[in-house]
Amino acid sequence: MRVQVSLRAEKLGNIAPGRWRGKKSNPYAVVSLVSSSDHDVGDDGELGRTGVLYNNLNPSWTKIFTLDHDTSQSWTPLRITLHDSRTEPPPNQHASVYHRQLSSSGVIGVDLIARGAIQTMKSVRLPKSLRGEVNSDPIMGKVDVEVGDILKMDGQELKVELEQGGNLYVHITESIQSPPNSMAEYTTGTFDCHIRGLDLQNIEWGLFGLGAIDPYFELSKKYVHPQSGIQRWTVVYRSEHIPNIINPYWQPFRLDLETLCHGNLDCELKITVLDYERTSKDRWLGENVVTPALLMQCMEIPHGNACRTDAISILNNEDPDNVKEIGLIVVLKAEIR
Repeated sequence: MRVQVSLRAEKLGNIAPGRWRGKKSNPYAVVSLVSSSDHDVGDDGELGRTGVLYNNLNPSWTKIFTLDHDTSQSWTPLRITLHDSRTEPPPNQHASVYHRQLSSSGVIGVDLIARGAIQTMKSVRLPKSLRGEVNSDPIMGKVDVEVGDILKMDGQELKVELEQGGNLYVHITESIQSPPNSMAEYTTGTFDCHIRGLDLQNIEWGLFGLGAIDPYFELSKKYVHPQSGIQRWTVVYRSEHIPNIINPYWQPFRLDLETLCHGNLDCELKITVLDYERTSKDRWLGENVVTPALLMQCMEIPHGNACRTDAISILNNEDPDNVKEIGLIVVLKAEIR
C-alpha cells in the first residue's frame, strides 16, 4: 500500500537565538525510515525533509511524503526529527515558502516554490554524506511513529507531545484511495496551474492610506475518514507573497496528481487567500472550494487575464448570515501533463 504522510505542529518550543528580542525558531522536519531490527536509522534511511517555515512556532508544512507500507507485516516505523534552521531566508521573498530540494544531479540545493518548483517529491533516501547540514541545526523534537498504527486510528492522525515543547501531528492516509463510486477513474500525471488574484479587498492601508495587502494563497485538499467522518484540510501548496498589491500574479506551480488529489479530479480543494505579515500572524482574507476538474473547466473558453466571467469568487464566510465576496481568482492555466 502506498501512503502519504503530512505534518504540522503547534506551540513548538522557541529555541531561536535572540528570542528575548521577539525572534522565533525556523522549523523544518526530517522523516526517516527506522530499521526494524535495531530501531535505528541506517545510512539509507532518510526519506526526505520539509521546507523551512521561518519565524513560525505553529508550522503546517506543505510537503507530502509518499512511501510504501507493507500491510502484510503492518509495521513501517518512521522517525520524525524537527530542527531549527539557522540559515536566513532569501532576500525579498516570503520566508514561509523557502524550500530545500534535491536537484536532478542528486545534490541538495536551494529552490523557491515561488519559481514553480515541483513541491512534493517521491520518497528519496539521502546518504549521510549529503545530510551533514541537518545535523548542524539544533533539534526541536524527535518522535518515533508506526504507519500501521496511525492508519487504524479515527481520523488517521497521531498527536505527539514533544519534550522540547509543543505538539506534533502526524497524518497518514492511503495515497490512492477507494473510488467514491464504481464509475470513478483515477488520473496520473502532473497538474500544471497558474492563477492570479483580481480586485482583492485591501485591509491594509498603510501610512497616509498608500499601502496595500501582501497577498498569497494556500491550496488544501479535503480529507474525510470513511469510518468516523472526521474531516480536515491538508495544505499541499503555498505560494509566494507579493507586496503591496490587490491584483497579484502569482508564480505558476506544478504538483503530482497523486499528491494533489489522490488522482481523483473531483477531490475537493480549498483556495485560501491570506495577507502576509512580517512581524505578526498572517491575516485570513477569504476562501472557496474547487476541484481540479473545475479549475480545468475555467480554461475551456479562452479568456483574458482579467476576465471576471469565469473567475472564482473568494468569500469571507466568517459570518454565515453575511457572506461577502472579497475578490476573484482568475485561472490562467490548468492542465494535466
